[in-house]
Amino acid sequence: MALIDTISNLIFNVYEAYTVAVFLKEGNTTLKCRSSMTFSTHFNKTQTIQIENTLPGWVVKHNTQLVIPNFDKDESTLGYYTSTEGIKAFMGYPIEDRGVLVVDSKKKWGFTDKEKKMLHLFISMILEELDRESVFFKENEGLAEIYNERRVFHLFGELWRGNISVKDVLLEGLGFCGGDGAFIGVEEDGLVSVVHVVGVDPTLYEKKRCSRNESIAAMVVNGGRELLLPFNSGLLRERPLFFTGEGLRPRQLFGFPLTAEDTPYGVVGFISLTEKRLKEESIPTLRMVANLLSLYFSFILMKEYVKKAQSFETVTDSTQFPIFVEKVTDFIKKGERFSLLSVKIKGVRRFNELLGFEFTNNLLKRVSEIIKFCVDGYSMISRRGGGHFYVVSKNRDRNKMQNILKIIGYTIKKYMAEQKIEDCYRGVEAWVRILPDDGFCDLWEFIDKKNGKSLSTGE
Repeated sequence: MALIDTISNLIFNVYEAYTVAVFLKEGNTTLKCRSSMTFSTHFNKTQTIQIENTLPGWVVKHNTQLVIPNFDKDESTLGYYTSTEGIKAFMGYPIEDRGVLVVDSKKKWGFTDKEKKMLHLFISMILEELDRESVFFKENEGLAEIYNERRVFHLFGELWRGNISVKDVLLEGLGFCGGDGAFIGVEEDGLVSVVHVVGVDPTLYEKKRCSRNESIAAMVVNGGRELLLPFNSGLLRERPLFFTGEGLRPRQLFGFPLTAEDTPYGVVGFISLTEKRLKEESIPTLRMVANLLSLYFSFILMKEYVKKAQSFETVTDSTQFPIFVEKVTDFIKKGERFSLLSVKIKGVRRFNELLGFEFTNNLLKRVSEIIKFCVDGYSMISRRGGGHFYVVSKNRDRNKMQNILKIIGYTIKKYMAEQKIEDCYRGVEAWVRILPDDGFCDLWEFIDKKNGKSLSTGE
């Protein structure tokens, strides 16, 4: 935990607060949350708040403390809640000219004089840490990129857990590059559809289709390459970003393709709409954001496709086996080349007997998650009862598939060890077959007898 987070946590507990947050200036008009501790589910840490017309902004603007006992203001003036919380008391203390420390409470109607005086000590500690960070990053500019990488991975961890949205990620991307707007487009029926925008009116652009041959967004998808247009680029003047008559006048663009197995299916872009230029040093970080968004949307698109077919089984959220077999049969009928993988957990019945159904179901869920993580987002995963999983993939590289199976086997065994399952019960069998290269008999006979080239990853 960073020192400033530790200070926030300390204030949160000492003051019996509902929310404690440190907001730092971002430009001249907005504040960005640097650290927070809160009981609220309506506190959005990633969203910036305006300096104008908010109480934290008033503290920063006038560089003076603001204490409001018996809070009777419109809570929207706090700026950091998305819903009414019933706040009873509020304090805001300036952090010199850099930002503001806010403390509010739902438990008590005011703060004591001693509590107010103590905040000056905490402010001093925060300032000292900010100064140390400033010196540190100036002396170690190369570490800024590492910091950004860690920030990006943290963001996507929060995204996968459902704690933030895709738009929150785009807003963070704008923070990296200093842009005014960002968007994501995904190919649907041969056209790029705008699915997310920030910084501009979403009602004007979201769910709209881009011009096939004219739009810059479609150029990125069709070309499958990054498009980094300089400030005042002629291309931005000649072509629309999305469609003719859109009303946007971007001055600069950093555009990155979203890909699955090197096949582009979408675009994420960051634009400048003012005299403010995008930061070129942010390109490596934005590239990482695009790569992780590619993985995220690959998974989401496949999951949505499968859910539409109502094909998930309840225990592991993998494809129902009859639907899986239909898919494999369809590949065979069309003469398509694909790989079929099998992963079998030994002794599932024994786990049921010794450890119970709940433990076994949680184990199977985790095994399914491990397999999903190791294969690409367009592979189909199924379970044919017990602990026997199958995967069909368009990846036909036998060596790569065998390596994936080794990783899956190792990861499953590692998880079993963490669950204190005895070594003699940690059996995993796995094999891969490339079709039609390896030949195949009747599909059901093939699956029943495992009539194929096998790769063992267990006893």
